[in-house]
This record gives sequence, structure tokens and C-alpha cells, in this order.
Amino acid sequence: MKAPAFFLSVALLLLLAPVQEARADDVDVVVQAGHQGRPASCAPHHVRACNLGAGSGDHRERDWTPVVADEAAAALRRAGYRVVRRPADYDGHDTARAAVFLHFDGSAPPCRSGSSVGFPRTTDVGFVHHWEKRYRLFFPFRFAGENITIHESHYYGFRKVTAPGKAMLIEFGEITCPAQERWLQPRLRRLGDELAIFLIGELHS
Repeated sequence: MKAPAFFLSVALLLLLAPVQEARADDVDVVVQAGHQGRPASCAPHHVRACNLGAGSGDHRERDWTPVVADEAAAALRRAGYRVVRRPADYDGHDTARAAVFLHFDGSAPPCRSGSSVGFPRTTDVGFVHHWEKRYRLFFPFRFAGENITIHESHYYGFRKVTAPGKAMLIEFGEITCPAQERWLQPRLRRLGDELAIFLIGELHS
């Protein structure tokens, strides 16, 4: 599928985007890969509800999210940004200019979901809507909505970061829907690149 014209290449944005200095105790972006490291990480971090994420056939959400997160983090670092890459469970609290928490949805019966976003009340809705607009032009399936479950609007990761106005959980699509799964699987790194482009634009808007 040919990418829409408005998607500039990663290389071009990385060359053009000037990097603003963050304070010494801050980073620019926190990128968390949902469910990464589970179930092994649950007991050491006293996680009671050890949610392993969605899955379909041989594909698992906890295997896909690190691919997207690593690609986004690498692209941002090449541009000179300071990035903290987090798994599902970790100690400490981060302060950042933006934070994104990456997931793929699941549904039973399948194909009842799609992409969606979650965010706390402190997030600027403009940040969310800019992502929605871009991704809905790229993703050829259903957009399920905003904060469609309490797990999205009250995601535990939001409590582990201070990112004024720019914290968002992203469900890239439904891994349990065969059509979406087939579209998403070969594009995991592309999703990371598109996310990096979006964040660069938002941090310098």
C-alpha cells in the first residue's frame, strides 16, 4: 500500500528537526512496550493482575510491542532525543516531555475492535487528536474510540511518569482479527517510525 503523501520520510524529519535541550533530571520521551517481560516480571514487581496481553495463533502482543517501541526509540535517539525505553513492569518514576505506552488490542469474538487511544485527564486533547488524525489515514481498519475502557483511561503507566499534557496509550490495532493481524505484522517497524515522526512534530510544534 502506498503511504499517504502527508507522511514525510523518517530521514527527512530527523535531519530537519532541531532538538531542544531537556533539563538534566528529565528525558524527552518515555516509550513503554506493553506486557513486555511478563510473566517473569510480575512477581518481582508485586504485580497482582499479571495481564499477559492479547494473542492470536503464534503472534503475541508482548512480542510485538517491543519491536515497535525499539524502532521508535531508535529513531528518536538518532535525532538526538533522550529516550527512556520501559518494559511492562519497572521501578521508579520518570519525568519527560512526552510518554507513550504501546499496545495491540484483542477481542472475543474477533474483529470487534481496532485502533484506539487512552489518556489521563491531564493530557492535552490536541496531542491525542493529532495522533488520531495521522493514524486513521494510515490504518485501514476501524478506529474504536478514545478511553473506551477504564484500563485505557486509568492505565497504570500514567502514574509512573510526569509528562505534562503529552501522555497517551496507543492500541495500534486488533491482533485477534485476522485481517488486521495480517496488515499489522509486516509493518511493526513502520509503526515505530511513524510514531517517532509524530512525536518529533509534537515536541517542536
